[in-house]
Amino acid sequence: MEIDFKEIGLKAGLEVHQQLDTGKLFCRCPSIVSEKKPDFQFKRKLRPVASELGYFDPAALEAFKKKLTYVYNYFEESNCLIEEDEEPPKAMDQEALHTVLEIALMAEAKVLDEIHVMRKTVIDGSNTSGFQRTAMIATGGKLKIGEKEIRIDTIAIEEDSARTIEKKEKEIVYSLDRLGIPLIEFTTKPDIRTPKQAKETAQKVGELLRRTCNTKRGLGTIRQDVNISIEKGARIEIKGVQELGMIDVYVRREAERQLKLQEIKEELEKRNAREEELVMYKNKVFELTEIFSESECKIVKEKKVFGVKLSKFNGLIGKELQEGRRFGTELSDYVKAKAGLKGIFHSDELPKYGISAEEVKKAKEKTQTREQDAFVLVVAEKEKAEKALNVIIDRCVYALKGVPEETRNALLDGNTEYSRPLPGEARMYPETDIPVKKINKKFLEELKENLPLTPEQRKIKYINKYKISEQLAEKMKLNNYAKFFEYLVEEKKFNPTTTAVLLLEGITTLKRQGTKTENISEEMIEKILDAVKEKKLLQDNQLKAFDLWSAEKEKSIEWIIEKLQEAGFLEEKLRELIKEIIENNSAIIKTQGNVFSALMGDVMIQAKGKASGKDISRILKEELKKKGIEK
Repeated sequence: MEIDFKEIGLKAGLEVHQQLDTGKLFCRCPSIVSEKKPDFQFKRKLRPVASELGYFDPAALEAFKKKLTYVYNYFEESNCLIEEDEEPPKAMDQEALHTVLEIALMAEAKVLDEIHVMRKTVIDGSNTSGFQRTAMIATGGKLKIGEKEIRIDTIAIEEDSARTIEKKEKEIVYSLDRLGIPLIEFTTKPDIRTPKQAKETAQKVGELLRRTCNTKRGLGTIRQDVNISIEKGARIEIKGVQELGMIDVYVRREAERQLKLQEIKEELEKRNAREEELVMYKNKVFELTEIFSESECKIVKEKKVFGVKLSKFNGLIGKELQEGRRFGTELSDYVKAKAGLKGIFHSDELPKYGISAEEVKKAKEKTQTREQDAFVLVVAEKEKAEKALNVIIDRCVYALKGVPEETRNALLDGNTEYSRPLPGEARMYPETDIPVKKINKKFLEELKENLPLTPEQRKIKYINKYKISEQLAEKMKLNNYAKFFEYLVEEKKFNPTTTAVLLLEGITTLKRQGTKTENISEEMIEKILDAVKEKKLLQDNQLKAFDLWSAEKEKSIEWIIEKLQEAGFLEEKLRELIKEIIENNSAIIKTQGNVFSALMGDVMIQAKGKASGKDISRILKEELKKKGIEK
């Protein structure tokens, strides 16, 4: 549908959560996601606590009512007692803090004089402690999006949550490897007015974060939450948008959903629908088991079936709210989230799924459903069915008012589903285990004077000063190795083009081949490049060196060189072989002149595939030239 976003009063703001490529925030474990089996598991149950003002957070209460058990996978390589909540947290990781300070300064935000770590109540099991540690770093600032300025609300740093591995009826399995990885939370004011602006703002924030060269890359390392409202709607928080390119789709479809919910409200008003006609059936559901005892629908046949009438809702449960999703889908989402059932049946979609017209007629009679009414069926034992149907009644009561404020999960197709109520203000309280961090103004000034270059400044510098191609410069300008690349070229005097190719393409090639590239540090890269420059290692062997060292990350460069020497040739060894072959063929060289091809073949045979043709050719040319013999 065509929407005039100005006319409907669209407002949106972004919350961008980006993992930082540093150690964990409140312990000294590495920030790595494990692919192996956990070393052990343990279980927890969590319950909410009242805030200092005596109030409970509504989202925490809803999570507690599910009465779930949480199972945690623990990994020795990336976890410690702090992730188990068995030891107090350590001081905040300084590299992570400095990275967020850099971002705040680049965004022209005001950095706070003191950093206070807070606890944010979260009892969905994603934190073993029942809270997430977070700290405000800066406020204010702005982003330029075309002719419009998008104001920045807050910039914070927090610890990431545990990864969901498996959801069962009464149990959720989490992986603790991700718990504690530093996240920057970058929040804008609700200044966005169109889906296109939302997408451009997300791209601008992403560019700002990547300029630091200290953010993680790949699926799951960045998550964007979108807060959206329209004039006659309500504020909705969409959680977990991972595809930046889909931001505009989520904004447009949420605006569409709220407009359709407003249409349902207006239609109910025309039908003179009243709240009391809906709530009179709470805890008074109809049992329909006998009607469906011999049904062709296997889901209801010989099962406990209960139903409830929804006064004046005929034709509205089947109304499409988003592409492929109807109001009935919304009701089903609520039932899944709040009552733990898999779904519902409703009269707007029946007869279908093997349920006959005759069975529908009998269900209408039993539930006293008249012409303007609808009914909903659930399959469950009576207690659970009553809970589910009461949830549906409550949601339909809210349909009389319009759009409920809530948190919704982002689905891959651009739609959303109900997750939980919006969190309240009663979930934050001070972290007493971590002292206040005062920000040194002199340090802040020094940081401000050495902020990362903009992408365009980097590109111009790489092309004009380093003389690399425009294609390489374009790829490198926002690469995580950009700062390191500048150091290697300017301080270490490595060749700009070959260094860029290694960092951009060589590491990527290794990753595709299954190398543990997360184990390759900048120190490793520098030492291997030094070894190539000092002729201790053949250039063609440097990727083999990275592969070997990534698997044996505790070893030294000397050990790597020795291992490669056993497996093949080093620069000196190959050069000595070539010198020997030239000397042995000196008489032939004097009489026949150009024997490069013959010598090349001889070296290849004796090298037995342990050196590349490229390296053999280069060194052979160099040694012949020393003797005054051109190819």
